[in-house]
Amino acid sequence: MRRNFLKIFVVVFLLAACAGKESPPPSPDVKGLPGKRSEEVELLFAKAHVLWKGDTCAEPQEAVRILDEVIARDPDFAAAWAYRGLAYSELGKRDEAFDDLTKAIRLDPRAEHYADRGLASLRGGAFSAARQDLNYSLKKDQKQYRAWNILGEAALREGNVTQACEYYAKGCSNGNCTPLERARKDGQCK
Repeated sequence: MRRNFLKIFVVVFLLAACAGKESPPPSPDVKGLPGKRSEEVELLFAKAHVLWKGDTCAEPQEAVRILDEVIARDPDFAAAWAYRGLAYSELGKRDEAFDDLTKAIRLDPRAEHYADRGLASLRGGAFSAARQDLNYSLKKDQKQYRAWNILGEAALREGNVTQACEYYAKGCSNGNCTPLERARKDGQCK
């Protein structure tokens, strides 16, 4: 069993390196521990996982196709629902994105899944819903950078540059300074 896990880890690591992945995935699933998922499901998930760079999927249609298969084989895999929801949000399929991300939250109500749904709502233009999920995400875990940076993006889209910079600074202090650096480069933040 441990040997299979190591093989899967090596495959995921190598695939992620080949994809040029710079930041962590949207929401890793700690339930994906050795023995919890079949090797086939883990390999399929890894295949979908490498399509992401940060919160953006290079091939959302392909990700949905792969994740459909993962979910069919393991319907309790919260991260698969979350990733498919994010892929749907990139395809502009708001209802499907919301449903999948809500399913991920029901299976594993972690802060990251609320941040994922907040991001999907933001992409769909639902700022109030995005803010609600992101604030709840931060209530569960103030130390995550994603929710702060997504809130910064929401504030920026709403025209509140000062608040966006404050959120980006909090995201930076919690581990990801890329949005703050980009805003500084664009002359939006000091």
